[in-house]
Amino acid sequence: MNDSMPSAWTNGQRIWLDLVNNCYKGGQTQPDSLMQIKQLEEVACLSMPLNATRRVIPSASVFANYFRCSWTARKVRHWPIRDQIKILRTSIAKGGRRDGDIAAHAWIYQYMRNLRLRRPACLEDSVCCALFMHQYVDTPSFCIGVVQPPFKAHAWVRVGDILVNDTKSVVEAYSEIITIKL
Repeated sequence: MNDSMPSAWTNGQRIWLDLVNNCYKGGQTQPDSLMQIKQLEEVACLSMPLNATRRVIPSASVFANYFRCSWTARKVRHWPIRDQIKILRTSIAKGGRRDGDIAAHAWIYQYMRNLRLRRPACLEDSVCCALFMHQYVDTPSFCIGVVQPPFKAHAWVRVGDILVNDTKSVVEAYSEIITIKL
């Protein structure tokens, strides 16, 4: 395959992400290859104290920002991955305010995501999460991972050591094929 394509080792096999053709390509199985071992981040502690009722209802500006991010992610969910990454980079380049409270904004994101009637697929959810989190914290990372056999792909967002829209038990099964720091 091409060295410019992102790739990852999973269960003794190299998988490439072809951003031009919007597909994954598998390589030759290599039983003697070493498995990629990574120490995965802990999930954000998102419990809310009982006396913090003001955090339950986000401000109108936060709600509007989530709605904008959700709408953008829904609009581009069937686009090729490379085009979704371009949307992320373009939107991120505009900047935003950052007060740095990662756990609070991760909790708000998950709270607002759970208000939706339909749970989005992981890629749509991760695009929305990356757009949303970038407005409030520095350098969220948009990640795509793969595993084989059977072949599966998954997307998630993390900020530093905190997984924002997923859990460690789900993410640890995947080998990262692409990570984009926004």
